[in-house]
Amino acid sequence: MRGEGSRAAIIEAAEALFASQGFRGASLASVAEQAGLSQPGLLHHFPSKVALLLAVLENRDLEDGKVSSARLSRRGIGILGALENLVEYNQGRPEIVRLFSVLLGEGLADTHPAHDYMVSRYERIRARILRNLSQAEECGEILPGSDLKALSAVVVAVMDGLQFQWLLDPELDMVRCYQVLSDLISSRLVVHNSDGGSD
Repeated sequence: MRGEGSRAAIIEAAEALFASQGFRGASLASVAEQAGLSQPGLLHHFPSKVALLLAVLENRDLEDGKVSSARLSRRGIGILGALENLVEYNQGRPEIVRLFSVLLGEGLADTHPAHDYMVSRYERIRARILRNLSQAEECGEILPGSDLKALSAVVVAVMDGLQFQWLLDPELDMVRCYQVLSDLISSRLVVHNSDGGSD
């Protein structure tokens, strides 16, 4: 149990330092110090800085999965509301949003150890949104003939772009901004009943 506690403390320290200094800027020595360990003690759990980064990303996936899996389980057009809930959730955890945003910026370089992770992550997210929008089209919830693949990428771009702006200006209401996009999609694509509801 002590080893598990040390490992968790290292990951927590690394998340904070990677968020504030980036992967390149944060040293293993500073992570060890913040975790209350020696550097050899840290290396006992993570033999390299890259191994620590991958553990941080894996931990973020696990934590995010606990929250997003329930939110994103809605079928069809319900994905838009589910994503709004996710935007609201993220607005309450600035340090995690900063961590992801910093690593995303660094990960644009194909030599960065987070590059392949980021590429794969975006492929998965776009595919999930596309799958839901395609379901909505198949069951008549949205008008046929739209470029749903492009729309999926736009939705992700808006969500992540809002995060960058919010980190620079915390007064920005990400939820309201996302709602504008969702309303635009609904007004242009969603099939409505005569009573004002959607099919």
